[in-house]
Amino acid sequence: MCFLVRLLFWGALPLFLFSNFVYSQGTGIPPNEAETLGKPLPHVILVDSYGNTFDIYELKGKPIILSPIYTHCNSACPIITYSLKKVIPKLGKPGKDFWVITFSFDPTDRIEDIRKFQQDHLIDGFGWKVVIAKDKENLFKLVDAIDFRFMSSENRDFVHPNLLVIISPDMRIKKYIYGVVFDYNDLKKALGEESILEKARPYLFFVGLLGFVSTSLYMLLKVFKNKKMT
Repeated sequence: MCFLVRLLFWGALPLFLFSNFVYSQGTGIPPNEAETLGKPLPHVILVDSYGNTFDIYELKGKPIILSPIYTHCNSACPIITYSLKKVIPKLGKPGKDFWVITFSFDPTDRIEDIRKFQQDHLIDGFGWKVVIAKDKENLFKLVDAIDFRFMSSENRDFVHPNLLVIISPDMRIKKYIYGVVFDYNDLKKALGEESILEKARPYLFFVGLLGFVSTSLYMLLKVFKNKKMT
């Protein structure tokens, strides 16, 4: 009997772990990070729950935690938002230290839907905004930029990956964090200091140019010296 219980347990464990992994990652296709990381976001016009229209670049200068959801979700999206609500206060103050954007990718969501979602989850709507795209053109500009792929299914549900996208202060895609429950240390690290490469990015062109000029001068001097010797 004990042997049978152990056999059932160890047989079911891989299935349980796999199911948990699949649920935490979502059922959609994950983004192709090789194509997106480090790329700047396009200018996208968003509308918040108060009806204010703004370009996402108006938030430039602070990191952004971008959370793609849809308001009628009854599974992963509320868990993602609840998890963020628990960890955000430990990280700092939205609007002052960073922005949080809960973004509905559902083309049928309207201001009334995101306003209700905001009220249900007790989100302030200022430092942490709940938004929709102004129109389908802006919607797909944003989801294409972060390579967030989703498919509609029955009853207005969607198949989609579960994730957050961290946007750097200069509006580049910095990191994806997968799952429905988020760890304080992971988010703190993602929002923290930019890497040496990110800090050096504005100077890389000049460093490369200096290297090109130096190499060219060296080669010219070498050719001139060789000619002189002959």
